[in-house]
Amino acid sequence: MDKDTILLEDGTEMPYDCTFDDTKIFASQSVVRNIWNEGVGEIQSFDRRITKWRKKCPDHYKKRTWWPGTSLEVTVSDSKSFPINPKEAVEAYAYWRDWVEENGGNIKGSMSNTSLTLFKASLHGHTYETPYDTIEKIGSPLGGRLLPCKSLFTSFVGDFVQWDKYSAYTTELSRMSFGGIGSRWKEKDISQTCDTLVEKGYLIYVEAEVKIPDIELGPLPIRRDRKVATPMWDYLSFPRDTTLKGIWTYEEIRQADLVGCKIKIHRIIYHVATGKKYWHEDWYHVIISGRESLQGFAKSLAKQTGNSLWGRYAMRSRPSRTKWRDDNGNRQSEISNLGISKSRQCMELADQLCGKIRAALFELAISAGNNLIQGNTDGAWVKYESGWNPPDNDWRNKQRSSRIDIVDDRTYRYWEPGEENPVYITPGVDMDHQEKTFNRWWDRRENKPIVCLA
Repeated sequence: MDKDTILLEDGTEMPYDCTFDDTKIFASQSVVRNIWNEGVGEIQSFDRRITKWRKKCPDHYKKRTWWPGTSLEVTVSDSKSFPINPKEAVEAYAYWRDWVEENGGNIKGSMSNTSLTLFKASLHGHTYETPYDTIEKIGSPLGGRLLPCKSLFTSFVGDFVQWDKYSAYTTELSRMSFGGIGSRWKEKDISQTCDTLVEKGYLIYVEAEVKIPDIELGPLPIRRDRKVATPMWDYLSFPRDTTLKGIWTYEEIRQADLVGCKIKIHRIIYHVATGKKYWHEDWYHVIISGRESLQGFAKSLAKQTGNSLWGRYAMRSRPSRTKWRDDNGNRQSEISNLGISKSRQCMELADQLCGKIRAALFELAISAGNNLIQGNTDGAWVKYESGWNPPDNDWRNKQRSSRIDIVDDRTYRYWEPGEENPVYITPGVDMDHQEKTFNRWWDRRENKPIVCLA
């Protein structure tokens, strides 16, 4: 609740310093950031977000290049929907913990570790391994796609529909035929079609030279050669009117072919799974059960649990920063690498997952044409048109809007029909600061924003 007090799940308050060592403590990003700004405690940050806090670090831990685990460590939530009321928050965490434990998992580590324990429990004794051989060209997953908005700093007034893929990453992961003892990557005859294999959940890469015409949207991203995963704020490039050489998922190559690209295939690589065919299927049903049975913030925690597993496969040793203040109040800081177990990594699995969803969003954008307003990863706003539906059945009609104010490709607000107050979408901003932040950006426009009747 603050630097001196925690709230237990039975509703009682307890001094932070008197908390039992085995207590799992959570806090919101905004609460911990305020405490840190007051000059209290030590934090660990990762990708510019605080992940852990504690009131004091023992003196014998001061000289180190890692975050040593100690009692009274606070896990900092990055969720935008973290309840303002602490009682609602601790109650939600208790419901979430009970759901995790009922399904054989535990919440002792990070959110991705929690999801991993659920996955292991869902295997019911089967042994799961990622392939011992890797594809050298897949150094890190590319991530999601961001579609360019029709216009920036514009108010769109009319009738709009937001389409999205429900639990996209979790659902797609459950359909993949991947893993098992002795599973491996093999080459395939380039003269044969792969459509049947894709329908059965096979993972396929195509190494090719692709000539892209001067079309409105480029179908293929440039794969950057990096030793660390791409930061979330570093957008992908989808060039047009050019020739690219590289390796992409089969779904992306298929979409490139459908929009008129000339493709010269050099190699096709596909994955052969062993044992269970769909290793993540039972885990998927556990996640969906949590999303459907839990309510409020607990439901959001179940969603985060599902989304974090693919992130575990994508994680690499990346730098974190530990900060504290010395006796004089001066900030001290050290950078360290987060060591990730190789057995929990699989860049190809994470990259295939992203590639399939990128291809699905591109397919929707091409189908929507000039009616597309804005799109990001697994969702898009489209002008309503009677009789039009996205190209595959996985897309759902999530909500409607009568007005959308767009600042940029990811930042906007929208009004649901009949509602006076808008919903704000401002990535990387805490829930309680979203409205103020959006309005500050919106008001920076020198001239009045454009109004577009659609």
